Amino acid sequence: MKILFAADMSFNYVPNLPSAAEAAGVMRETAAYFKRADFSVINLENIFGDPADHTPIEKSGPNLISHEGFCAYLDALKPTVVGLANNHGGDYGESALLQTAALLKKKGYTVIGAGKNAGEAYRPAILEKDGVRVAVIAVCENEFGCAGRNSAGTAGYHLTRLTKAILSAKEAGVLPIVYFHGGNEYNPFPSPGKVALYRHFIDLGARAVIAMHTHCPQGYEWYEGCPIVYSMGNLFFPSEGEKYSTWYQGYMVCLDLDRDRLEILPYTFDFTHHQLMSGEEKERFLRYLAALSAPIGDEAGLQAYFDAWCMIAGRDKYLKNVIDGTVNARMKNAFSCEAHNELLTNTLKILFEGREKEAEKWIPEIEKLQKGEV
Repeated sequence: MKILFAADMSFNYVPNLPSAAEAAGVMRETAAYFKRADFSVINLENIFGDPADHTPIEKSGPNLISHEGFCAYLDALKPTVVGLANNHGGDYGESALLQTAALLKKKGYTVIGAGKNAGEAYRPAILEKDGVRVAVIAVCENEFGCAGRNSAGTAGYHLTRLTKAILSAKEAGVLPIVYFHGGNEYNPFPSPGKVALYRHFIDLGARAVIAMHTHCPQGYEWYEGCPIVYSMGNLFFPSEGEKYSTWYQGYMVCLDLDRDRLEILPYTFDFTHHQLMSGEEKERFLRYLAALSAPIGDEAGLQAYFDAWCMIAGRDKYLKNVIDGTVNARMKNAFSCEAHNELLTNTLKILFEGREKEAEKWIPEIEKLQKGEV
């Protein structure tokens, strides 16, 4: 069984509504890879609908919504499964999220990571071929719009709930795969906490962990014979004026369960094309990805990079919200989102221990990698 996993799609900043033919043209080359796989999974990071019909929720970061005609890009790829577990699924409230899910289901897509309550949001997609069954479980960090016991929303990460989902799949003879939306945006390296957490999912019995959210590629590893992909970057998120070129590139992974192989498929995109890398461009990206992956197995090295990231984002960004004392959406998110919480906790530890200069030594290396340089 071959399953193609891809990351975040959003059309919020695309100015013109595409025709089906135009969308197919943009996705022509990439669509061929979707077609080759037995199954395919993507994460949709905006809601479909008219902003005039829905009220945006209060949150930090933008509220993303697009006309349903932009679904043409999705239809050009024809993924088997569409995940809605992310920090933008609930941007326009419960009704907009449920209407988007209904639209996708009507088009024939299996929808995961969102529902009328937390139980429904955690229901996996079951993929089956030649007697092998896989459960893809979509989960996101607890930022905004997560489902509750009796309220609609996305599948916010909850250790007990996710543990039960993994173990239930195993008991039923199904291979669980965790499709996780989380991490520190723009950081080329996963945090030590994310490495420990994703490895824990494997220890519980997950066959793979495939993650995204960071708007840039991060590395991957094989742990206990199972792949962990820390972030594939953006799949298709055209925008103008982004600071780093790594916003416009990423990679898909094709997991071959029969051969225990993971094929890396890097690409670039803009408003008019989505193109798989080849030749020297692909080789350069694979070298870059190797550089991102190397520190993952080095506990001290990864901690040093995270300490440096805490100086970049924790001290100079999130911590200011706490010191200011104003209770707002950004401050709430700094504490409730797992990635931001880890960032703040480690930042405070560094500052308390007086290790700022030591942590800052690795900032130039992070800044170089943010630009896609090896």
